[in-house]
Amino acid sequence: MNEDDKIQRAVRRTVGIAALKRIRRIVDVDNELEAGKQRWARRLGVLFMLAAVLVLAWMLIR
Repeated sequence: MNEDDKIQRAVRRTVGIAALKRIRRIVDVDNELEAGKQRWARRLGVLFMLAAVLVLAWMLIR
């Protein structure tokens, strides 16, 4: 194995590691966005349930 092959392998390894780190950052950001969407969905669900209970209570009292 000559010096050029060693350099090429080192370059490919470095580029591969950098690509994996970049993909990991993208996945982390996507996971954060999905977690945020789940929180908002839960909040809206609770809000709609509370509104439904209040409307039902208002209808029964009236």
